[in-house]
Amino acid sequence: MNWEVSLNLGERIPGRELLALLEKIDDTGSLNRAVEEAGFSYRYGWGLLNRAEEALGKALVIRQAGGSAGGGTRLTPEGRKLLGHMQSLQREVQGQLFSLLAEKEVQAESSLVLASTMEPVVTGLLDVLEQAYLQETSVIVRHIAAGSGQAIAMAKAGRVDVLLTHAPALEKEFVSEGWGVGRTPVMSNDFIIVGPQADPAAVASSTGAADAFGKIATAKSWFVSRGDKSGTHLSEKSLWQEAGIDPSGQAWYLEVRNMLGNYGIMRRAAELCGYTLVDRASFVAGIRGDELKILLEGDPLLQNIFSVIAVSRKKAAVNQEEAEKFCTWLSSPAAAKIISGFGRQQFGFPLFVPVNH
Repeated sequence: MNWEVSLNLGERIPGRELLALLEKIDDTGSLNRAVEEAGFSYRYGWGLLNRAEEALGKALVIRQAGGSAGGGTRLTPEGRKLLGHMQSLQREVQGQLFSLLAEKEVQAESSLVLASTMEPVVTGLLDVLEQAYLQETSVIVRHIAAGSGQAIAMAKAGRVDVLLTHAPALEKEFVSEGWGVGRTPVMSNDFIIVGPQADPAAVASSTGAADAFGKIATAKSWFVSRGDKSGTHLSEKSLWQEAGIDPSGQAWYLEVRNMLGNYGIMRRAAELCGYTLVDRASFVAGIRGDELKILLEGDPLLQNIFSVIAVSRKKAAVNQEEAEKFCTWLSSPAAAKIISGFGRQQFGFPLFVPVNH
């Protein structure tokens, strides 16, 4: 099935074309080159930008005349913000729609079904890995995007063959109870604490993650939590415990279970000028502009490891054999090469780091 999500701004502004144009301007720094690479005429691209700026009431680009530094066109902060929101929202919606379609097709097809935490899905890494595995083995892997807790629940219901999650305590319990066949760490990144530029709780001066959470609680600054038993939420809860604080029920502590992952909680934190905990890949891939900044990083407590687990046929009617083959491949040098290169060209560094390679 071929399908596509398009986000339009009113009847006269096609979202797919505006997104393509903004991406090309951001990449090339030139409207002339951007319209050429996007396949538009200069007149059409110029008109599309003007209509979008008029509809939003904001300047999206800055046009510079030629001179010693050369001419060009670049995105304004508002333009970069719009681009980031459109990219992240499109990834979210497409990931969720694919999940719904995959759920319906699980019984109809003999494909390997993977329940994956959101981060590899919304960044696009999982699509690349699945395509590479298909080319190498002719086996189709279909993924369902979910928080780690929800993914494990799907496995216990017999709906998926394999898991890719980042909740070590839940994973170890899952394997010890016989539901999983081994647990293989595949890749890692790190959690970061992000918040407003003004940093009213002085998080940037913290000695560590637990100290930062303590400062947020003392200042009663907004903190946005996923509250969904995902890997991110469980890591956040462990940091509150480390700080000796129970934020439940506090007026400044907001749980937003219906916000579709880390992109949703980042948007809500930006709206509130508040703080949140996210992984670095979600932040760099989903935030454009200056609403939020990284305020604390590097604490060993913020390590974030993603592991793959084949579901046991002793517990559910699953394709354990194929799942184990996929787990082996996902920790192979071939997969590690893909993981270590993903994001490097766009962001200057990989969004994930393969484990033991």
